[in-house]
Amino acid sequence: QQQQQSPALIGFFSNVLKPLGFGAYHTSIDVGGFRYTYGAGGGITRTSSPEGGGDNAESLRFVPPNGTYRESVTLGQTWLERGEINSIIQRMRDGKFTGDKYHMANRNCNHFSETFAMALILGNLLLEESDDSKIKLDTFPAWINRLARTGTAFGIDDGNVCNVVAEARLAAGCKEKVGWSLNSSSDVQKSSNASKSQKKELTESQKAALA
Repeated sequence: QQQQQSPALIGFFSNVLKPLGFGAYHTSIDVGGFRYTYGAGGGITRTSSPEGGGDNAESLRFVPPNGTYRESVTLGQTWLERGEINSIIQRMRDGKFTGDKYHMANRNCNHFSETFAMALILGNLLLEESDDSKIKLDTFPAWINRLARTGTAFGIDDGNVCNVVAEARLAAGCKEKVGWSLNSSSDVQKSSNASKSQKKELTESQKAALA
């Protein structure tokens, strides 16, 4: 069953709770000339990025009903090509970012934006760092999804809570890249120790041959 956003409910959150740091916000990601967003029913959608961005008339056409433009935030830079970006989006569509899984608290447009941005910008870190607590996109404002996180923490859990870091790994295709030459420091240390061990064995063999 698709869960649609209630304009009245969103208006309440935005007008009453916003001063307390619990406003309801809609986000999207602009990259490579396209704007990507996520919502109930349609899932992940792509449109051409508005020319100029910001709060000009072209950009304001994308603001949801009863919404007010706030700001645009530069999250970082990606070197991925169009095909790689398309692959990230397809993995997210094949995963849990489908229209029927949308949830205002547990899986909303802000979860999508943060997950997508991580996959675009932190690809190597997602592949190399196994400790999720050390992975964070510092440029993504924490206040954007504070209301949803609070709702989830208080028990609004339908079993479909978005794990941003884990799903960013999947979106970036980390499972497909195991064994690539992007070595972590531990791998380098293991390789170094193996070389030393091999050198030691060779020296002992030579000594035995000379004895």
